[in-house]
Amino acid sequence: MDILEMTPADIPAVVNMAQILYREDDAPMLAKEFEEIVRSETDAVYVARQGDTYVGFIHMALRYEYVEGAGEPPVAYMEGIYVDPDFRQQQIARELSRQGEKWAKEKGCTQVASDAEIDNTVSQAFHQKIGFKEVNRLVCFLKDIDDAPL
Repeated sequence: MDILEMTPADIPAVVNMAQILYREDDAPMLAKEFEEIVRSETDAVYVARQGDTYVGFIHMALRYEYVEGAGEPPVAYMEGIYVDPDFRQQQIARELSRQGEKWAKEKGCTQVASDAEIDNTVSQAFHQKIGFKEVNRLVCFLKDIDDAPL
């Protein structure tokens, strides 16, 4: 198993995996985002490959604004992590997380933050298993002003 920083050649495979993770995002938008990340100093994507087969990825980003429960910025943020279902339970996500933490330390971070949807208990359990501690629960709201006047 190799874990390598994403290169432009890896983008199509990462987009394929990201479409599974981020179902609401389309391929062209994701491709553009990952093309920008390749050139970014504040984001990184690492891919897990077994031979020529891409089996997972992690997207890390530096956040300088407030991060729930965190101390001083910058804080490394695990924006997304994905492992192909056929390769789960093989410590791949843990290894991707380790690489993300290594990158975070190199960027001067002392903390890593993340989030999971409230009903995604698998993701919550994974985060807890690798050492994350829950800091808050939140229900988000949105209102279109023109559609629902007071």
